[in-house]
Amino acid sequence: MSGSFRSPLPWLTLKRGGRSMRLLARYGSPRKLANVARAELAFRRRDVIVHSFPYLFRADPSTDCPLRCPYCWRAVSGPLPSAQLSVDDFVRGFAPFREFCLLTSYQMFGEPTLNPALPEMIHHAHEAGSATYVSTNLQHVDEPYLERLLHSGLDLLTIAVDASSPETYAVMKPGGDFVRLLENLDTVFRLKRRIRRPPSIGFQALVTSKNEAELPRIRALAARFGADYVDFKPTWVQAVPTWEAANPRYRLARLLRARRCCSLPWVSITLLAKGRYFPCCAHPGDFDLGPIGGDARREIWNGETMQRVRDDLRADRPAGRCRDCIVGRLPRF
Repeated sequence: MSGSFRSPLPWLTLKRGGRSMRLLARYGSPRKLANVARAELAFRRRDVIVHSFPYLFRADPSTDCPLRCPYCWRAVSGPLPSAQLSVDDFVRGFAPFREFCLLTSYQMFGEPTLNPALPEMIHHAHEAGSATYVSTNLQHVDEPYLERLLHSGLDLLTIAVDASSPETYAVMKPGGDFVRLLENLDTVFRLKRRIRRPPSIGFQALVTSKNEAELPRIRALAARFGADYVDFKPTWVQAVPTWEAANPRYRLARLLRARRCCSLPWVSITLLAKGRYFPCCAHPGDFDLGPIGGDARREIWNGETMQRVRDDLRADRPAGRCRDCIVGRLPRF
């Protein structure tokens, strides 16, 4: 990483921008690109009623996760009731927005690979002309599942590694097994080499004082397996203050902007595992937009709740979860 960058997130934004441009070239039809332009203009004008549609679609395959990572939002807010998104609910929930969607991501409040139907959902979005992304801890998979996942049309697979040793992994990911991680990494990269057009597979580490010394070894581990990219990111949640990284590059506070400027209610929408829409990637509890069904473009995307969320952000008077949310104060993408 170049020393000219003050923090990892702008650098990470540039790296993600390169990936995004490749996906844009593959999936960006004129109609979708015109919708992106309208959505970005609506965001800059802070329109309350918009005439564009979300070009980012997020689905939450599962609310479950056996791991107990201290830097996960679940450590603070607690787990949600157990739920698995069905293929039928995904297809119905995705349908109103599929013709405008550039990227569909499968990650939210649990471990996505705990849903056995995840590869089928990815395949459906891929066939609809959307790029697809999954982030996983790679703990709860076997070879047949990985075979289905890598052949689903998936474009990007990020593996949350977070350590290079069993001892640090046990601290960072209680309930996980470092040996199992290595075995599954060996399987996934072996399978990747057999595929004509495989997904890009990368490593991710959320940086704390507990794993900061291992970052060079995590990068070496990624090189050993043949990962396509490596991302080091600050954490949103610190178990205790002593977990904060020593390097200021990996301290979230350094990255926060003074003014909130959240674009999510203008460019994206989320489908929760319980089959209801949500405006962003925050912990649910506020802003329930409603269930699948009906005229989602009008009743959900431009419904009363979404209009209120946009209006509150436009007036800089965020309510509920938005008031304390840091996403809108981070650099975009």
